[in-house]
Amino acid sequence: MNRFSLSLCVLMMVLHQSAGAPSMRFASPLQALTIWDNSEPTSPRDKYLQKFKAGLEAESKVREELQKKHDAFLSKQDTKSPEWAQKASRYERARKAREERLAEKAYDEAVKKVEAEQKKLEVAVEPSSNSFQFVGVVNKENSEKAISWYARKKPTNANWSLRLVHVNKDAIVKDLFNRRKVDVFSKYKNEGFKTTVAAVEGKSPEKKEIQIRAQYEVREKSWRTLWNFSPKHFFTDSSGMYWRERRLRPGSYTDGTNVFETTYRYKDGRNGIRKSRTLAQFMRDASVDKATKKKIMKKIQKDHPDIVLEGV
Repeated sequence: MNRFSLSLCVLMMVLHQSAGAPSMRFASPLQALTIWDNSEPTSPRDKYLQKFKAGLEAESKVREELQKKHDAFLSKQDTKSPEWAQKASRYERARKAREERLAEKAYDEAVKKVEAEQKKLEVAVEPSSNSFQFVGVVNKENSEKAISWYARKKPTNANWSLRLVHVNKDAIVKDLFNRRKVDVFSKYKNEGFKTTVAAVEGKSPEKKEIQIRAQYEVREKSWRTLWNFSPKHFFTDSSGMYWRERRLRPGSYTDGTNVFETTYRYKDGRNGIRKSRTLAQFMRDASVDKATKKKIMKKIQKDHPDIVLEGV
């Protein structure tokens, strides 16, 4: 039982996420709301779509009319004539050329008409009397001051004076991490056993689980921080970096409810854990002395976890 007494003190806590796969969302680092001095100008994209839509409608109308005339013409032709095939071929080539010419002309005329209407609707934006631009940065984490305001001199030809910006810190940190500009460090504090399910009229027994609180820290990776290099971990850990070590060390693990043993599958070259028994069964084992049991329980309730599995 020496292996149990020496390694059962290792604590494994699984941080569960909500059940069911969440839908994919693309988070923008900056979400802004701008209040323009006058009416919001029409974007070049919207202008182009208006002209493109009008041109296609005019072109489709011309093609439909020409197709009706073509069908009426074919119905009146004498298909029994020996020269009918040659006449039909010459007529089809001339008809296609005429159709393309008329469709192009209708498209250009419709686009020019929309451009003229857009110019009439455009109103010259008069310069605002405000000499400053105000920007409010939304920070939901600060309950006392949810919005921080900043001001600057208004540039020439600027057409807005007020803007609200919501900074998505999670998206920014994720982008910096993907570009290897920062490292994310974590610490896990063991808060001991806590009741998660209260008893209801004596029918539902109380359930106690070990609670682990995670603390994350983002550190810049640059020459000023030596790219977060740690000489201590480099010389003391065989893998070079302790937080990058992925293998499970031999021994037994527990999450406060069950006891697991490490396994290794030589076929796949993978190591993992399997459930051997519950922690209550282990504590009732007569082969384990009381002093060892007290030491293990004290270690489980107070010491930091050795392995944390996130994202399950």
